[in-house]
Amino acid sequence: MKVLVLLAVFSLAPGTLYFLYARNGGPASQKEMKFQKNMRYALMAGVDAVDLAPLTEFPWVKVCAFGSGLSRDEVMAVLGFDYQNFQELHWLHLADYWSLVFIDSEREASWGMARPVTPIRIPRKDLAELKLPDGAKGQCITRDGRIELTRRTVPVGESPVVVQLVDAKAD
Repeated sequence: MKVLVLLAVFSLAPGTLYFLYARNGGPASQKEMKFQKNMRYALMAGVDAVDLAPLTEFPWVKVCAFGSGLSRDEVMAVLGFDYQNFQELHWLHLADYWSLVFIDSEREASWGMARPVTPIRIPRKDLAELKLPDGAKGQCITRDGRIELTRRTVPVGESPVVVQLVDAKAD
């Protein structure tokens, strides 16, 4: 009987992993949960613009935003470099999310040069919708940029906030 129970548990593991990664975008990181909480508070403040830098506790010099359903090549074109951990963007194919990718400057690591990257998924219904420039697959801004917020009327259960990245150079 114990063997049957163990076999049942182990047979459920692949299905559970599939559900976690393919159906709901994988588990959230601590950085992601903290950023989403901070962003939610910033969105509730009712302001028209939010600086992203105070919402993060990790270093970064540039942030890129892109929608869902992009190919690896399209994401690399937005980022401007070959992101080696692209496969960690488990939610990229899901229409329920858009992404912010925080990029720090390249630095020396024990294995050579490394560029720290922190990807954050943003749930469209819970936090905000992303507005990109016409025809763009994504957009990047520097740390001194901001996000501008517009609000719209939507059905209950959807976020009324639309986010657009604005670089400081555009001011």
